[in-house]
Amino acid sequence: MTATTFDPVPLSTQPTLAVAAGRNLIAAGSIFAAANLFQWGVMSGVLHLHPATLSLSWPVAVVAFLIILRRLRGLGGEAAIRAASWSRWAILAQIAAALSLAIASVLLKNWALMMWMSPIGLALYGLAFLVAAVRGGPKWLAGVALGAFIAAGGVALLIGTPQQYLAYACGLVAFALIPGLALTFGRAR
Repeated sequence: MTATTFDPVPLSTQPTLAVAAGRNLIAAGSIFAAANLFQWGVMSGVLHLHPATLSLSWPVAVVAFLIILRRLRGLGGEAAIRAASWSRWAILAQIAAALSLAIASVLLKNWALMMWMSPIGLALYGLAFLVAAVRGGPKWLAGVALGAFIAAGGVALLIGTPQQYLAYACGLVAFALIPGLALTFGRAR
């Protein structure tokens, strides 16, 4: 008996770039919105957990997303590989922003600077959608970009409150999960 080999997905069933990107956005919107809901729950007292548990939510979310991203990449051809590459770059941009804020926090002895990751995160989504719209993606992505930029400003007004994480979670649903569903299920025109 021989070991079975992996047969690649036939070309006719491979997803388009829009579908592959949409799948990644669904994963990102779901996972990172859940991480923000956890942050909000602990910080607001809704979840009766020690604040030290907050240090686990982002590493767990990033690892979960990367595992799912790897799985999605394996599901379908060149488009999935391109979409996964964009998603990895987006995660690296988020990590670079977080590390920059961490360094500034250490230098200034002010860890409250880390709270700015919420509006920065939404602004990075807005920038990614703007690039996608300009590079030939569906034109409605420019509207999603504008919405993400406006939401980033709204979240910035909530800095320092537990509600900022609830607002960020809502922003991720509105500007990652829902556009991901639209791209995945064919409303990309």
